[in-house]
Amino acid sequence: MNYLLGGSLGGLVAFLFAIPAIVLEIVERGNVKNAPLLIDVRTIFGLKIRHKHEVFFIGLLLYIIVGFLFGLIYVVFVEQGWLFITHAPYTFLSLLVYALLSWIVAGVVIYPALGLGVFGFKEGRHVWLETIVSHLILGVCLWLLVQYYQPVFFDV
Repeated sequence: MNYLLGGSLGGLVAFLFAIPAIVLEIVERGNVKNAPLLIDVRTIFGLKIRHKHEVFFIGLLLYIIVGFLFGLIYVVFVEQGWLFITHAPYTFLSLLVYALLSWIVAGVVIYPALGLGVFGFKEGRHVWLETIVSHLILGVCLWLLVQYYQPVFFDV
């Protein structure tokens, strides 16, 4: 139950923070050059994406998947006792450290595997900043949500 809840909360937070980008995309009718917090994925797995709506939706999907995995993997770390720096599950500091470490893993492993380059530099020179802000926002919001749900759902 904790795994599903952690992943769902991560995905929900990612979706909520993507709403401004979605609204902007709708209002501007697809003419947004750089949506906030979303990476403009123009190439994925070696395939070029030419249509601007596809670029937006793939970026949105990638952002929500990263949010889901962020929450899910944090719960895995807690359940397995792998919080090797703080040793304190569901605390602000542990989620902040986890956010920074997940940003590094995403930038060095996941983005290059998707063909976006290290820290997404192939998609733009400020992608690293967008992704670190995204991970820190996910960490802080997940901590706030865990404070709400912890007494009932999360085992400490």
